[in-house]
Amino acid sequence: MSVPHPGGDPNANLYAQPKRDVLDRVPQITAVEYVPDDIEAKQLRAVFDPARLDPPTGPNSPELVVAWYRQEPNDWFRVNYTDPNTGFHAGWHQDEDHPDLGRAHFQYTADDEADRWGVAFEHETPSLILWEIVEELLEDVRPTYQDSNDER
Repeated sequence: MSVPHPGGDPNANLYAQPKRDVLDRVPQITAVEYVPDDIEAKQLRAVFDPARLDPPTGPNSPELVVAWYRQEPNDWFRVNYTDPNTGFHAGWHQDEDHPDLGRAHFQYTADDEADRWGVAFEHETPSLILWEIVEELLEDVRPTYQDSNDER
């Protein structure tokens, strides 16, 4: 069961910078939208072109969903990647779900395998944390956890 975020609902102003400075600049991402819309934005959804991922996946587009709440002393966020073609899921969460893992944790599910562990980010700014996550997803996580499981 997930622990709800303790902050208020975000809006498009909170998401404008991560959208513009991160997600709109990732060449593998073909669309970024505010969910449910740009007025009541509670999340960002980025859609990947499956053919632009290395190695490609497809035919359905994987998604990255970002939920972020600014609060003191630490922001609450969840950044979740899902590939509908393989059922692979990876998430970076800074929430209260697993206090034994520290402030933030990474988790993944692939085939019948799942694991999670604590993580630390080099930066504190939401856009820079999101850059770290997207880079890790594309350079390490997909090749190590999703793609190695596809070869079984």
